[in-house]
Amino acid sequence: MKSLNKKSILLFETIKVSNFEIHNIDYHINRAKKSICGELKFDLQEVINVNSSGTFRAKVIYDEFGNFIETQISEYKKREIKCLKLICSEISYDKKFLNRQQLDDLFAKREDCDDVLIVKNGLITDTSIANIAIYSKNKWITPQKPLLKGTVRERLIEKNFLKEKDIKKEDVLNAEKIALMNAMTDFYEIENIIIKK
Repeated sequence: MKSLNKKSILLFETIKVSNFEIHNIDYHINRAKKSICGELKFDLQEVINVNSSGTFRAKVIYDEFGNFIETQISEYKKREIKCLKLICSEISYDKKFLNRQQLDDLFAKREDCDDVLIVKNGLITDTSIANIAIYSKNKWITPQKPLLKGTVRERLIEKNFLKEKDIKKEDVLNAEKIALMNAMTDFYEIENIIIKK
């Protein structure tokens, strides 16, 4: 690991690699470029080296000035989500900061649920690890103001599969269907999900 300037803010991208294919790379590059001051000083694709078949999580860490720090590769095992706990917070997480302490603190309040669903200023945002979408009036909608604009979310908005709209607690509680999405899981609908107040 390179030596760090203690004042640097560290960020990261979580990128799915399955059977040697790097997923959604252009969207990760775009988000990384928008997250830094200046130019990205490394090739995101070139710092990901997976030598085995299967599904892996590549965590590429870089600083706010676009300098590469390190890549961590781990095997991926999907976390099952069957229950979400609604939690109100004024958290700000508009870039993929390596320091996730605020999110971890909220996750710790999930009680007997699998994750939290964060409500900010009366509106639904994200879970601790994923963007959310609800199916309403024959279309999938996703929060207009998520905590973090995920790469899968951006791709699906671009393809007109998702529409952005403010979503209130009641909308989620009354939704016909609910789906989560992140770089590792892509978009997946969760049947019979429980939302706890």
